[in-house]
Amino acid sequence: MSVEELGPLPAGRHGFTPEQVAHNQRERLIAGLATAVAERGYAAVTITHITAEAKVSRRVFYANFEGKEECFLAAFEVVAGHVHELAAEAIAPIPDWPHRAIAATRAVLAFLAAEPDLARLCLVESQGAGPAVSARFHDAVHEAVPFLELGRAERQRDRPLPDSTEESTIGALVSLASRKVAAGEAEQLEELLPDCAEFILSPYLGAEEAARLGGEIGRAQP
Repeated sequence: MSVEELGPLPAGRHGFTPEQVAHNQRERLIAGLATAVAERGYAAVTITHITAEAKVSRRVFYANFEGKEECFLAAFEVVAGHVHELAAEAIAPIPDWPHRAIAATRAVLAFLAAEPDLARLCLVESQGAGPAVSARFHDAVHEAVPFLELGRAERQRDRPLPDSTEESTIGALVSLASRKVAAGEAEQLEELLPDCAEFILSPYLGAEEAARLGGEIGRAQP
């Protein structure tokens, strides 16, 4: 999602309904915020920066959002929804949970690597964009907990896992990816797939089997 992809509405009698115009303007503002935040960081971004990127007026901005935090939340929701859809599509044809977990992780990392501005917005800037954004970020990443909990059925050991296993796993994965994005290496996120897969699978399959599956991924990557 970028301002260039959305493109400006043609001037004059363009034939769009008022609803279509409003939708286009809102999308452009969301894309404009993503670009501005990637270039300057959330704290430094102003409404003027967003409207300049979106090529719309301040009046249009305030017709859509109360302020930049609300605009940021809208952008985050768009990206989070798309990531969820990509993961769901990736796992749909796969019958077993371990390979579903790998496929979902691959899809998310591939998307973020292809969209470094959006990766920064979601994984780096959202953690310092105010309490409302931070809370939404926390909720979004922890929506993966029920999916990880399915891995408990794969365990062949009697000793139960701690209740915090899934929360800890997600927190560690997000931290790993966030550090890479913050270092300007978002485009290399897919390189983390073998390690991420092994880390996700280890509590449920055991270290040896998780390492085997992670090694298969590493050998298959170019």
